[in-house]
This record gives sequence, structure tokens and C-alpha cells, in this order.
Amino acid sequence: MESTVYRRDSTGALIGTPETQAVSKPPEAANRQPPKTRLNAKKLQNKVASVSLPKSNKSGKRYPRWIRIIRNVIIAYLACYIFLGFHAASSFHKIAAGPVNSIAVTSGTNWLLVGSDSRDGLSKAEQRTLHTGGDFGPQRTDTIMLIHIGKDGTTLISLPRDSYVTIPAHIGLDGSKVTDRKNKINTAYGKGGAPLLVETIERNTGMHIDHFMEVGFKGIRDITNAVGGVNMCIPNNITDKNSGLNLTAGCQKLDGTKALGYVRMRYADPKGDLGRVERQQQYLSAVMHQVIKPAVFLNPFALYRLIGAGTDSVVVGNGDGIKDIAQLASAMRSLSNGKGKLITVPVSNPDATTAAGSSVLWDKAAAAKLFKSLGAK
Repeated sequence: MESTVYRRDSTGALIGTPETQAVSKPPEAANRQPPKTRLNAKKLQNKVASVSLPKSNKSGKRYPRWIRIIRNVIIAYLACYIFLGFHAASSFHKIAAGPVNSIAVTSGTNWLLVGSDSRDGLSKAEQRTLHTGGDFGPQRTDTIMLIHIGKDGTTLISLPRDSYVTIPAHIGLDGSKVTDRKNKINTAYGKGGAPLLVETIERNTGMHIDHFMEVGFKGIRDITNAVGGVNMCIPNNITDKNSGLNLTAGCQKLDGTKALGYVRMRYADPKGDLGRVERQQQYLSAVMHQVIKPAVFLNPFALYRLIGAGTDSVVVGNGDGIKDIAQLASAMRSLSNGKGKLITVPVSNPDATTAAGSSVLWDKAAAAKLFKSLGAK
């Protein structure tokens, strides 16, 4: 519909101008939105997708399955090792090993590791099988090792059991007072137990003993079996009636029974006590090499058997805890990897005739130099 709108020109006259005026809108036009406000669904969807929403911490947000498996395995391993640590700490047999008269503390950390001729835990039938003989006389130490852990690494010093040294004054088994006297070093344990043995070591080396560990016949057999045997290279055929050992030359795996005979045997060794010391060091390195293998160290079941074998037949000092034993294990591992030193105290005469019979005499000057290099006073 058209209408006329009037306005005046410059002279004041009225002028009529036609103009279209919308009177009504069709229904579809009323529902139509202005172009500028019309929404584009696709663009809206893209904008919503681009918005960064906060991540949910709820349990419904799950990691990929392979990550969850690895996480659960790690948690299980940690739980097993924590359990094994507490089990070991509470299961070790402890004794009073500190001497009455101990020397002042010296540098580093010193362990005294001894292998005794104890038959504890072995039945009569097992003693016959292992050729240990019956219990006779006071208990003695077949293996004596001084392990020094210092700033320059780990050093293991073997002290021959027949070393002729001074046994400090002590109270005898019969209650009598015994003055300082010379004897074989392995008799100290039988005369005064671990405290007298520790005092004897301190007196003759000048090194303070911080920790003590003792392993009997049963321990050597069971620990060897727990790690699956030890690989040893035998230089010559061995036939020893006393230990019941029969081995052919060559590299081979020894089980617990054969390993015990190998470290004990000395009469068939032309080097005697010094030859046994070398085999004991060889055995110790072989055991630690087996312990650090993944098949043992990363296997909770194998580790449980190893700890069971150790705690059942290993004795430590009253003040020695799982942390101390872990430090020793780490030091022994470095020895098995060739990062430490395995030596024997310098000897001047391996077969000297003394009041105690055939004995090993130390080279006093060389021995003193060695101990002083490790912090002895």
C-alpha cells in the first residue's frame, strides 16, 4: 500500500512524495531471525569443542590398561620388598658380640665375618652326609674375614684360622683368669665366644670392629641352595676323605653340600690353610654374583627363600640391624663385581712350628702397613 508524505521546499510550498509503508508482515517473516543474530550450528559446535575444560580427578577417569598393569606390578614389588625387609629384621638371631675392652673407633665401617664349625640345625644324618663329624670340644671359627668399607671402597682381608697371635687376657670357661698368651686365632671363639674373638681381632689389627656376622655349616649349605648353586672353576681334581669332597677339574656348578666341602677342605690342598682362604674368597664372590642376578634379586619367591636360609642360620651382633646388613650386602656386591679388593693378611711363614702346633705367622711389618692404610691405630 502506498501513501503520500508531504514536506515543504525552500520556498515554503508543499510537495507530495509517494513512499511505501509496510502495513503487515507475512507469518514466515515474523518468525525469521535477523541475519546478524542467526546461529550457525557447526560453528557453535567447533567453539564448544575448543573450550579447555578442567580434567576430572574422579576414579572414573582411567589410565590405559598397560599403565595400570605396570603401576600394579610396581606396587606389588614394593609391598613384597617391604615385607621381606621387616621379615629379615625380625628373624635374625642376635648375640652380644661386643668385647669388654674395645679399642677406639677407627675410620670407615668394619665388619667381622666368621664361618664357624657349628652344627646347629643339622640332624645326625645330615652331619654324616656333610662329613662334618660330631660336636667335639669348644666351637671354633674356620673362616675369619675382616671387611672394611671406607671412602676408597671395600676391602676384604682374610685372616688364616691358624694365625699365631696374642689372645687377650680373659676369664676362662672354668671361671679362672687367663693372661695374655699366644695361640691360634680360631681358638679365641672357643675360649670366650664372639666377644673374645672380636677383641682378639682388634688387638692384633688395630682396627675397631663395628659389626659382627657368623655363619655355620648349615648356613653355607642352605644359602648356596637358595641361590641355585654357585659356579666355581676347580683348577685340579679333588679327592678329600675328611670333607667327603670329590670333584673333577673344570668350571661347574656346586650345590650346597659340595660348596660346604669345597670351602672346608684343606688337607688335600698343598697350600693348606692359605689355599682354603683363597677358596673361601672365591666362594663368597660366587655367592654374591648369584644373589645380584635378576633371577634371585628380582624374584620375590627366590629372595624369600634366600632370606629364610640366612635368618635361619646366620647370627649377628645385638646392635646390627637390617640397614647395617643392607650396607654389608652392597659392599659384598661391589666385591663380586671386581670393584673392591680381596686380599690375605701378609704372611712370613705359612707352616711355622709353635707351642700350638703348625701355625701361620704374619709378616708383622707388612701386616701393620696394611692395617694402617685402612685406618688402624
